Amino acid sequence: MDDQDEFLAAVRAVLHQAGFDERAVGAEGVHMIHHARGVMVGWIPEDLGTLPSRRRGARRTRSSDHPGLPGLRHAFGLALAAAFRAAEFTVETRGDEWLLVIHPTHKDISCGQRDG
Repeated sequence: MDDQDEFLAAVRAVLHQAGFDERAVGAEGVHMIHHARGVMVGWIPEDLGTLPSRRRGARRTRSSDHPGLPGLRHAFGLALAAAFRAAEFTVETRGDEWLLVIHPTHKDISCGQRDG
């Protein structure tokens, strides 16, 4: 097992301890994407656009994004960032949807917005 394999196994272990498992490409759930400085971790929800959304008056089904999705993504990102920091990883937020877990060899040269 090489250094990159050990790093990916450690990232998967943190995800598993936090109650998440990596999903297959195209499926809903937690996904990992290889990055030059580590691995991007993000959550792809099932199609929330067809779930009913409560509005004043009669119930309606919305075809656009579920109004709670940004809050869910934010909460997911905060929870994962905390789990990775507790496991002594360095993380950076990448937009609203992804968290970059930095490989230890890139830790000293990290740039961009940091969490923690």
